Amino acid sequence: MQKNNNQKTGKIIKILLIIGMIISIPIMGIIPFLLKHSISLIHAILIIYPNGILMLVIIWEFIKLFKSLEMNNPFNHNNVKILKNTGTISFIMSSIWFIDLLDLLLVIKNYYINYIIVLLFLTLLFIGVGISLYILSALFKQATDYKEENDLTI
Repeated sequence: MQKNNNQKTGKIIKILLIIGMIISIPIMGIIPFLLKHSISLIHAILIIYPNGILMLVIIWEFIKLFKSLEMNNPFNHNNVKILKNTGTISFIMSSIWFIDLLDLLLVIKNYYINYIIVLLFLTLLFIGVGISLYILSALFKQATDYKEENDLTI
């Protein structure tokens, strides 16, 4: 019964991630047409597009992660690598949001509190996600090592 639930959950999440990817790609293509001001377009190219592409990479990595959940093999070294990579990508995303925050405050000199709060939140959010994914990768590595050791003794 537990295997069935894990497979169903993995398939549902995988389908949702694929739908999210399919929706995100055309949106990224439409953004230049929606932004008519050159400053907004430059901002989109330097900040929004890199974060969007990195988010698509994270979604792709999670799709691969849920593939192993469907196959009932979550504890393997490939999943450890996926979690570590997504953690690194999250740290890169938080750095980009932090650079955007510094640009807003120091270059543009826009002190609109809502923008500052949102950018600070995104920076801290992706730092937290990165730390969480690194912790999960360490846990998965230890669980994988225990599983392989257990498989050898049997």
